[in-house]
Amino acid sequence: MQISCVICTHNPWKDFLQRTLEGLRLQTLPSDQWELLVIDNASDTPVERGLLAWHPRGRVVREDRLGLTHARTRGIEESSGEVILFVDDDNILREDYLEQVLRIHARLPVLGCFGAAVIEPEYEVQPAAEMRPFMSMLALRSATESHWSNDPADAFTPWGAGMVVTRRVAEAVAASVRTNPLNEHLDRKGTALNSCGDDEFSWVACAVGDGRGVFTELRLTHLIPKGRIQKEYLLRLAEGQAYSRTLLWHMHKQDRSVVRPLASISQLARLACARDGRKLGTEVMQYIRFMSMDSTRRQFRRATWQGMQRARQVISSGTVPGDEARPVQ
Repeated sequence: MQISCVICTHNPWKDFLQRTLEGLRLQTLPSDQWELLVIDNASDTPVERGLLAWHPRGRVVREDRLGLTHARTRGIEESSGEVILFVDDDNILREDYLEQVLRIHARLPVLGCFGAAVIEPEYEVQPAAEMRPFMSMLALRSATESHWSNDPADAFTPWGAGMVVTRRVAEAVAASVRTNPLNEHLDRKGTALNSCGDDEFSWVACAVGDGRGVFTELRLTHLIPKGRIQKEYLLRLAEGQAYSRTLLWHMHKQDRSVVRPLASISQLARLACARDGRKLGTEVMQYIRFMSMDSTRRQFRRATWQGMQRARQVISSGTVPGDEARPVQ
């Protein structure tokens, strides 16, 4: 079997999951040429096995360890394909998606991870005007050109919606999950909105000598319920993304900050006393830029800062939160 399609789901919206499955049922690649696994990640109501009755190689697999990382790892273990296609339970793939995946893999076998260049939204209700600048946080993308590289830090990271990974990269990520507890905190778990598990596949692909990228041939629709365009949700998402990205960069020894922190009053006073006009001017300009933002943008910056600081506390303490304290690597 050359390709396995894995849907990881926790308490899915039935209508959304059915539309995701219908998009797969309509694929131009015949269903007897690919495998379909739904990983039911500790849902309160188990996913109905009958939803996959149409697929000759369709299975529902229960994973009781909560968290997208555990669900993906189980999907890797249960699947048999040379390449694994991860599809979220609110994604509708274009009809030729699976065929295009196989063509790209045949043309560029050096890529260990790749995905859609075009991820279009279908909103349950239209977002408010003040929230529209933040919709990109919902993993939406409209790249006009394909792009691939072996730089995991460039702007073309494949996202979980429609992400493809080779067996070699997938198993390397699964092995890392077993040895490094930080991996579990890179992605969704219960109500936590951490969001960098996708990026880890790109980092691992490049670490083993492969590349990663996005392609305009790969297109899908992301179904977005009204609750995910509300400010409260998006602020939580901003914090979760900053938290997980800071952990990701620490894991890969990247000395970077999600946002540049504002200097404290005492730090400004020391710069003034030291007569370091250049540094003082830089810090003052940061304050001016922050205060010139509208109140909504300041809220999102604060949420991002809080997430980054929370991750730094985890790193400095040497343990990650959980039922038992586990050392950070």
